[in-house]
Amino acid sequence: MTTFRILLPIAALALGLAAPLAATPAAAQGAKPGASGGGALAGVGSSKEPISIDADRLDVFDKEGRAVFSGNVIAVQGDTNMRCTEMNVLYESKRAEKGEPGAAASPAPTGGLPTDSSIRKIECKGPVTIKTKTQTATGDRAEFDRVVNKVFLIGNAALSDGTNVMKGERVAYDLNTGVANVVGGGGGRVRALIVPGAEKDKPKPR
Repeated sequence: MTTFRILLPIAALALGLAAPLAATPAAAQGAKPGASGGGALAGVGSSKEPISIDADRLDVFDKEGRAVFSGNVIAVQGDTNMRCTEMNVLYESKRAEKGEPGAAASPAPTGGLPTDSSIRKIECKGPVTIKTKTQTATGDRAEFDRVVNKVFLIGNAALSDGTNVMKGERVAYDLNTGVANVVGGGGGRVRALIVPGAEKDKPKPR
């Protein structure tokens, strides 16, 4: 396994992938980040720690603005970690956006993403598992679209916070409003298990 340590703008990777964890029962009712359901989002969003990405292989297609991590991918930032089969990162060169000459993004010394790039979209093929100290999100795949600032967990989506569990076919989380929408697929229904007092009894992070 190869390790690629990359500093991404405003911790885009962990911010985007950790967002579904905020969609606990409270967030699904429209809670804002920082409320009882938004602890993971608020914590990761403010983190400036480097993101460590472990993968069996990394392919960078600079002209296409695409980097692909494949094979047992593990991304870690602070207390948040994400596992998937393949991570496809779509980016744009900031110089290209400004129309400067020689706008091709310059490769990073680590062999990772170009240093002057900005993330447009992250696509993770599953099974996808995202964990913080107390919260877990799983699904067949996950997407983070920075253009609309939304995160999607698609296919057999499950969100858990301690003993509270929510399941659906798809989760859409709006980072601008802090509102999560959970829908069932194929005429199915959303299922939720909420244990009264679970938040109070949850062990405090040390």
